[in-house]
Amino acid sequence: MIADYVIDHLWQSTLVTAAIAALTLTMRRIPAQTRYWMWFAASVKFLIPFAALAALGAQFEWRHALPPTPAEWTDVIAAASRPFSAPLADRVLPRVTDVAGGLRFATVAVTIWGLGCAVVLMVWLLRWRRVSAAVNAGAPITSGRIHNAFTRLAASPALPLVISDTSLEPGVFGIVRPVLLWPRDIETRLDDAQVRAILAHELAHVRRRDNLTAAVHMVVEAIFWFHPLVWWIGSRLVDERERACDEEVVRLGSEPHVYAESILKTCQFYVESPLSCVPGVTGSDLKKRIERIMAHRPVTALGIGGRALLVATAAVTLAAPVTSGALAAAPRVLAVVPLDAGNKPSFASATVKPNKTGDVRVMMRMVPGGIWDASNVTLESMIRLAYRLQEAQLVGGPAWIYTDRYDIQAQSAQGGTPKEFGERMQSLLAERFNLKLHSETREIPIYALVPANADGSRGPALLPAAVDCVAFARDGARGAAPPSSPRQPNERPACGTMTGPTRLAGGGVTMEQLASSLSHYTGRMVLDLTGMSGNFDYELRFAHEPSLRGRGPGGGLPGPEPVRAAEPGAVSIFAAIRDQLGLKLNSQLAPVDVVVIDSADRPSEK
Repeated sequence: MIADYVIDHLWQSTLVTAAIAALTLTMRRIPAQTRYWMWFAASVKFLIPFAALAALGAQFEWRHALPPTPAEWTDVIAAASRPFSAPLADRVLPRVTDVAGGLRFATVAVTIWGLGCAVVLMVWLLRWRRVSAAVNAGAPITSGRIHNAFTRLAASPALPLVISDTSLEPGVFGIVRPVLLWPRDIETRLDDAQVRAILAHELAHVRRRDNLTAAVHMVVEAIFWFHPLVWWIGSRLVDERERACDEEVVRLGSEPHVYAESILKTCQFYVESPLSCVPGVTGSDLKKRIERIMAHRPVTALGIGGRALLVATAAVTLAAPVTSGALAAAPRVLAVVPLDAGNKPSFASATVKPNKTGDVRVMMRMVPGGIWDASNVTLESMIRLAYRLQEAQLVGGPAWIYTDRYDIQAQSAQGGTPKEFGERMQSLLAERFNLKLHSETREIPIYALVPANADGSRGPALLPAAVDCVAFARDGARGAAPPSSPRQPNERPACGTMTGPTRLAGGGVTMEQLASSLSHYTGRMVLDLTGMSGNFDYELRFAHEPSLRGRGPGGGLPGPEPVRAAEPGAVSIFAAIRDQLGLKLNSQLAPVDVVVIDSADRPSEK
């Protein structure tokens, strides 16, 4: 929600301001100009949300290879129909129970903010017009005592000097092309030394670009007028800039008592500038300024340690959100697709027969003796198994690859790794289905699987695995019996995954494998970003929602899906993931390497 981003930005900017305030307290004896830029950084932070820096960090791609699917040692994959998904806003984000009330509150809040912003801008516009009128009514000074003193001091002769009948103090007006506004009768009140001191002060404002930086902070004040720290930062900026100019005037040779007296006389006869972006000579706390000028305490140059501290603080402030964005961003997902057909192991023998039974149940399993047995599978499901793809990563191809069903039995040598099994499958698909593929990168919506609880705790239906399924996959080829065998038809498998329209269960699976299974039900790719290692047992129960579904386990079925009666208390799969597993799905865009089917042929029966 936008309100969440605004709140985050405000407290983050407040934290940065507090950190800078602490730094300035430890650096009270360094030049005021350094402290001024520190406070200006605090001001600019209000215009740069950390979310923008995090988004910048998200542009730095990192890559994440998909894990192998558990199908090499799957006991059974059963599906009654194609699965489904649920609206993200309804399930991932908290439900808004009073939408009308929320809209009214948002409308009132935006209206109040807009009125406050408009009032601030209107006040400043009126003050700007007042100063602008004084400048326009004035006349350039081209000769005389003031002109001569100004010419000797001005580093830029192109800076216009305008004399006016205004009661305003001397000040610099204008952002792009500044003008020095000078009261007409001030030279009758100040002697030459005092005139030079005032001119030196105003020229210091010009060299420091105080008009521009003050205008930037005025933008901050207009936008965040409701935040008291913004106005406090403004007062600190005025105080430090005047102190910096005071230090510069004394450094250039003005006697402290002469300079202090010139400021007091200016305050006696003229009014202070109405805008912070029109810097004069009488700003900030006058009493403290005079005391500091008369004390004339030497400032300490910023040492190596102080510079290192400032650089480190700036680096952490900028790098932290960028790094956070890079780590939290959806990584580019690589489908490891070896498209070359040569030098790959293959099955010693294989039979591929069409399945005409009309049954919706799907089974894939490894049988001791190096046999892979599958019934009622589609070519689409076999491609995803062979190349370790999620559903959203496979696109294109003729319609029959998603609907035609086959029974396959393939014999290989005993043992072998999951990688070798995938390569044998790839060889089988190329030989029997004449399958041709290529890969390309597309930016698509995905779901990131992350912990739902702040403490990272798991839900009641997500438990550590009771069986070492990797060992079973290895020993099963030598004839070992499946763990906890025999099992009931609807019992959660000890190793592998069982799917259905209202149930998803798995044994000995990784978080990556769970994410892959969830992709069948969400209609999107699901990427594991939980950071949870190890294997888990789980059982997920949810409502049947046929209007929100993907192609489904095994490639799905054509035609309309039969309507099922809702189970009492059934919830969306998104809510079930949160409540039963202690996880959640966050929607985001990610560049994903997808596999495009160029062509495929129906196999002949062998």
